[in-house]
Order: sequence, then structure tokens, then C-alpha cells
Amino acid sequence: MLCILSNLEVKAGDKRLLAKIDLNIEATGFYVIMGPVGVGKSTLLAVLDGHGNSHGLSISHDAASYGDAALDLGNHPIVIEQASRSEQAQRAIDGGTIKGQITESLSQDPAMLCLDEPTAGIAHNEARSMLNWLKEESGKRAIVMVTHNSEQARFFGDWVVLLGGGGIVEQGPTEVFFDNPSNPVTKHFIKTGSLSLPRLDAHPRQLAPEHRGLPEGINSRTVGSADGILNWIIRRSFAIAQVEDTWKSGPNDLVAALQGRSIDTVAISDRIPAPVSEAVGAAGLTMIPYSDPGEDAPREIRTSLALAKKIESAIAQGHRVAVLQTKTAPAGILAAIQLIQMGITANDAVDLLNVKAAGVGIQVHDEQFLWDLELVLDLCADNDQPNTDGLQAPDVERESATTPANTKGPLS
Repeated sequence: MLCILSNLEVKAGDKRLLAKIDLNIEATGFYVIMGPVGVGKSTLLAVLDGHGNSHGLSISHDAASYGDAALDLGNHPIVIEQASRSEQAQRAIDGGTIKGQITESLSQDPAMLCLDEPTAGIAHNEARSMLNWLKEESGKRAIVMVTHNSEQARFFGDWVVLLGGGGIVEQGPTEVFFDNPSNPVTKHFIKTGSLSLPRLDAHPRQLAPEHRGLPEGINSRTVGSADGILNWIIRRSFAIAQVEDTWKSGPNDLVAALQGRSIDTVAISDRIPAPVSEAVGAAGLTMIPYSDPGEDAPREIRTSLALAKKIESAIAQGHRVAVLQTKTAPAGILAAIQLIQMGITANDAVDLLNVKAAGVGIQVHDEQFLWDLELVLDLCADNDQPNTDGLQAPDVERESATTPANTKGPLS
């Protein structure tokens, strides 16, 4: 392989521009990089040029090689950068500037030549002649071309890479890419030339529901998966602990079962029997106490989110958190609140938790509260992180307590 990029990440300050880029370029072939304006195509070429860091970018990767050595300022392919508007205007007059650059570059017999929008500003016939020339050269060396022109990519490319949302949406042989793409986003791009993908660092709360997806470690197979007394919500991070039978044999047995699964933090309500709380505290486990209003009392959004933030903070610090659950203090709704706080939609949270018959399902009368909670979080979203400090939503809370259970939520 002539050029390899593995798990490439590029940042400008704190802003991530590209992430999880894997690209393998062979010794010959015509490679086309596509994507709308601003998705990082030129940034990727700056990395290939070895000048990424000198352009003020921060670059990390698992591997970056060119030929038999590391890809860097002293060892990189030739890159012809995108022309300015004035240069493109000159191309429209004589077409000579870019041809001269390509001729000069090829005279150095590079193993790989990269070009950023080489046909911009050139008449159709001139562009086609140039691309035929480059296609012939791709039998001798690797040619990498950035273009917005799907017709050029389809006709001349051997391999197409589509960038979007800070990463590679899809890549593959040209015929497969255009005629049988595996990603519906690719199909949309082929039809329209546009992509609707969020930027890398967008908080899920800022995204439309169809773009939120599920955070790492959460899927229908792991949510509710049983491990003794635990039902994992986030695998190896957050669980509901079914404690009814265990604590009756002795609170210390419950504590031992939690510690045996590396639980070090316990969210415990005021409805859990006092001997259990005392045993948990005596064992040195960190406790997150909270007040449970009970099934018949209305829940407060502010209070619920405050608890979710404490749990989320503990998880972010690497702790394994369990919420204790009994028949009189069900904790399934706390699992749903936690998922929604993380950016999952209320509908997806309910669906995930109701998939398992493991005691973490959501009651129908709680669904309206979860829809209201999601709405409040969306309204309070601020920049990259929702800010619910000082939240005041009495109308929402009062409505959630009185809305009939079969009323559909705003996102149903």
C-alpha cells in the first residue's frame, strides 16, 4: 500500500474537523474525494501534503505512512491546492495555469499526485481532456482528486470517498459507490449533491431526532441485559439493581452482590428500607440519595434532571452506578430519564427499555412526563451543552401530572 491513514483525527483548536478517517491508497489508481463544501476535503489534502500542523491544525492518528516511511513534511505526495477565484477566472481564459502545474509536478515523477478541484473554472472540453490525461497517468501512479462533479467521479474514478459530518460516510469502487451504495446518506448525496449530517461536536440535544442515534455502549441488545441482580442500561457503567430478594437474605448480601460486579456508586431513594441504606454506606460505596415521589405523585422535571446530572457525572468519571429498585420503588423511569439526559429521544428510550421483559420497562402513565422532560431539555439547549440550571417549568410539570395516559407526546 502506497499511502495509509488509520484513525486520523484533525482539530483546529478545540473544534474537531475530521475523525476516524481510514484511507488506503494503492500504488496506482484514480481516487476521487467528494462531499459538499466545508466537510474537510481540503483539510484532508493538507494532511496528505504533510503541512497540516503548519496550517494550525492538530493531527493525531494510529498510522500515517507514505511509501516506506512516515507521512510528514519530508515525505509526502505532491498536492496541487485549490485555485483562488482569480486563478479560476484566468483558467477560464486560457486553461494554462493548472496544466502547467500538473506538467511540472509530473516531471518530478511522484508516486502520488493530489489535486484539489483541478477543473474549477475550466471549460467542459478542456476539463475532459485534462481528466483523460490524469486517467492515463493513474496507470503509472496514484492520482487523488477532490471534486464536486459526480459525472467526473463516475466516469474517471476507480475509487470514491465521500466525506460528511467530519468523517467518511462511504468509500468503495466507483461502480459500487454510484450503483449500489450501502448508506442511505450516500444515496441522497448521489441524487441531490447535498448531505444533512451534524458536525462532529454537536450535542445530541441540538440535533433533529433522526440524527441523534444512540451513544456508544447503548443498543437494543445491551439495554436491560441481565447480570445477576443487575439490568444494565449502559453496559458496565449504569444499571438497575433488582434488590427485593437479595436484601431480604441480608443487606450485606446485597452489598456483596453489588461489589462483586464492581458497582462503586449507588443511587438510593428514600423509599428503600433503612437497613439497606446503612449497609451500603457502611461498605464505603458512594451514595447518591434522592426522593422518590411514588407512583401516584407527580414527578418534577427539575428534580429528575438534577439526579440525572449527578449520575451522568459519576459515569463520566469512570464510576459504575446502580440504582436500587424494589417493587415499591421502581426505577425504570430513572433509566429513561438518564437516557434522555444523554440525548436519546423519549420515544427511543421507552422503546429500548420496553424491549426487555427484565423489570425495567416504562409504564404508560409515565410516558407523557418523559415527553415533557425531553421538550424542556430541547428548549433549554445552549451551545454544545443543554443548560437546565435554574430551570423553571411549572406549567409542564403540572400538565404532566394531569395529562391522560393515552395522550400522545409531541414527538410521537
